[in-house]
Amino acid sequence: MAAAISPAIATPALAVDATDTAAVYDINESVQLWGAAAAMLGTAGSLWEPANTAGLHRTSKVAVITYNLVITNGAVTSGDTFAGATYGRPAKGFQLSEKWAETGFAAEPATSTSLAKVGKLKIKLGEPGTQTTVTAQVYANCFKQPTNANPKEVPAGYRCKKSDVLASGGMLKMTARPPSTMTAPGDTSIVIQSTGLTYDQLVAIASSFVQVAPDPNVAAGSAQMRAVCKQIVTDKSTFSAADKLAQANGYTARLASVNGQPQALTMDFRFDRMNLSTVNNAVTECTYG
Repeated sequence: MAAAISPAIATPALAVDATDTAAVYDINESVQLWGAAAAMLGTAGSLWEPANTAGLHRTSKVAVITYNLVITNGAVTSGDTFAGATYGRPAKGFQLSEKWAETGFAAEPATSTSLAKVGKLKIKLGEPGTQTTVTAQVYANCFKQPTNANPKEVPAGYRCKKSDVLASGGMLKMTARPPSTMTAPGDTSIVIQSTGLTYDQLVAIASSFVQVAPDPNVAAGSAQMRAVCKQIVTDKSTFSAADKLAQANGYTARLASVNGQPQALTMDFRFDRMNLSTVNNAVTECTYG
């Protein structure tokens, strides 16, 4: 099984201004719950969590990583995302890796040169009554590589057996789709890498996935919000244009400062609010809350 991914912890940047570098807008953190991970990424995409873990407890926090994420009018246009965690132990467990399907993997799941296909199957995901059917690809690390030479290419058409998933470790890949893009947008690429689990256990885990509801308490400063703030500041948007872009992504905006003069603001906290500062009618700074 691939080793658990343990990204460095980074303190979120809560302000975006014209002097910041691109690295400020990326996220590299770990959280306790999948709901917090979903909120950290934003509502432009979805995350999924297994209800059946083959009796294995999650043994790591959920890592959340983004890189150069660009979101326009609520839709992902480029960048990399990742959310992942480890369940069980190296001898018996699995590593779960996810990303928004429209992006690349910000932390690529490790693969083996011994990996070959077992087969594909149809899986129903989601709650009863709102299920969607997806195609899953199953692999196993059954191809024998030479011990004292460079790895060989796995021959085209080479197949592993279902029993090889338990014997040598398995992998399942699928793209999860929400039942409605109106309430839960975005497809999700999911990779499950297992050791010490049978083919049936691996498939049962994949079949149990349900969408994660974002935790609103940690939504301020999400990757999506940071990306939108970055666009507003980089484009030197007018407040009117910035307000329209914020609303298109599900946020509100208000003027915090005009030409260096602070504006009268309420002191309440809003996770979906952007505070914008303008100079000569161009946004120069964006904060959240």
